[in-house]
Amino acid sequence: MRNCVFFILLMLSPACLIGQDSSSGLTVSTHPPGARVILAGDMTIKGLSPIGFPGELQGKYKLTVREDGYETYRQTLFLHPGRPMELTFSLKPKTRFKAALRSLIVPGWGQIYSGRTGKGVFFTILAAGTAGFYFIANDDFNEKLDDYNRINSRYKNAGTEAEKAALYSLLGNAKQEAYDAESKRLIAIGGIIGLWGLNLIDALFFFPQEKGNVTVNSLTIKPNPNYGGAQIVFSHRF
Repeated sequence: MRNCVFFILLMLSPACLIGQDSSSGLTVSTHPPGARVILAGDMTIKGLSPIGFPGELQGKYKLTVREDGYETYRQTLFLHPGRPMELTFSLKPKTRFKAALRSLIVPGWGQIYSGRTGKGVFFTILAAGTAGFYFIANDDFNEKLDDYNRINSRYKNAGTEAEKAALYSLLGNAKQEAYDAESKRLIAIGGIIGLWGLNLIDALFFFPQEKGNVTVNSLTIKPNPNYGGAQIVFSHRF
């Protein structure tokens, strides 16, 4: 529905009608058709491929082509009035292995890469939380361990039995606190490993897949793995 509204507004835009004049200037065609094309420079023109831009454009422009499930294409162009330029290229599909590699580096990055932004942000926030918990637990463990070592040193160097007896209960409490702090640290480490593994499995085995497009003349019907349902794209040169 969002893409349909975008297309309707685009077709009603005067800039779009100008941009469809392919008699001269820049022409962009992609496979698959219906990709979102953005030409930004002195002015910004948007449309769906295949698209022709007016021949009066001049200067440096940045071309960006986006399509769900494909790598974003970017190129810098230098346009000259009256000098036609035709670009035809195939968009590279995103892959589950690239998503898994990103998630291996930063949890949630692979999900964002594959278009599942909500789940990606969730994994990233959860990873940041578990990492923060680990650093807090690790600092607490080091502090408790230092307390235990200090009391243990005093206990071993005590000159009288009375002094050792006074330090014995303190040594036992310090040992228990250090043990509890170490347990929290191990739980934090386990949480990080588990989250990283779950995030990696999700990026690798639950990567959204398109089942294929159906194109009849200028009308393309393609699945939308990110939002469910299908997407209808009408592409035509005027």
